[in-house]
Amino acid sequence: MNFILSADFWFSVLAGTTPVMLATLAANIVSQSGMFNLGIEGTMLMSALMGVLVSAFTQSLFLGMLAGLLSGIILSFALGYFTLYLEAPMNSVGVAINLFSAGVTVFVLTLITGSKVTSSSLTSLTFPAVHIPLIRDIPFLGRVLSGHNLITYLGWIFAVGLSFLLYRTRLGLDIRATGRNAEAAASVGIQTNRVRFKALLLCGIFCGFGGMYLSMGALKSFTANMVAGRGFLSLAMDTLSSSHPLLGWGGSLLYGFSETITIYLQLYSDADLKVISAFPYIFIILVLVIAQLARNLLVRRKKNIQLKGR
Repeated sequence: MNFILSADFWFSVLAGTTPVMLATLAANIVSQSGMFNLGIEGTMLMSALMGVLVSAFTQSLFLGMLAGLLSGIILSFALGYFTLYLEAPMNSVGVAINLFSAGVTVFVLTLITGSKVTSSSLTSLTFPAVHIPLIRDIPFLGRVLSGHNLITYLGWIFAVGLSFLLYRTRLGLDIRATGRNAEAAASVGIQTNRVRFKALLLCGIFCGFGGMYLSMGALKSFTANMVAGRGFLSLAMDTLSSSHPLLGWGGSLLYGFSETITIYLQLYSDADLKVISAFPYIFIILVLVIAQLARNLLVRRKKNIQLKGR
């Protein structure tokens, strides 16, 4: 277990955190607006493919990024349209988005590359790694914090920026008011559907970058079902963080830690690989249980204090 003390291990933790963190931010903003996006998984998957294909055919990183973001925004808006205007069940629409993306990505991948598994035959562009001046020269810390993919640093900025937006701006107040009581918000002049579509816009952007990180950052190609449950995991992180972006970032770090330690254990341990592979999910379940027990304890203490005050 000496690898836990290495800079490479903690670098991998931060890198592994990135897609889950971005998916969690997407879940946070939608949840704050009073919606539930079960389609984050499929939205990320579609963005991952579109970014790779467009960047490969145009040889433009900007156009690839734009395609990935537009894919995320369109699917997020589709959720809003079907649920807010057609009054379709939110969970059903989310499941439909996931099934649609899983099928369409494989179909398009096969149509263009002839492979049902990977786009490795295409020469797609990737987001660059960023080496931060001064910080990269700091012993140990520089090896942990510098040299990450550009999207990783954007994710950190998004987490802080979203927290500021939600708790320090009028739009954030409107989003939270809509999420807590849409009818009351509408009664004071807040256009709740418009507010929710703004939240979905941000959700699509976060999903877009999260998906593209997997196919144009961590890897250099698209692989079928490469999101691998991270979109669903973000819903657990949203619950763990009570929809607060900075707490969601912290929860994502826990997942990044558990995922990285799993990879290292597979390399350096003789334990059963199936048991080791399940570790991140068991770890997150335990964290969720502990967090819920802590919340229940705090609620009971508050009630006891109120009763004693009377």
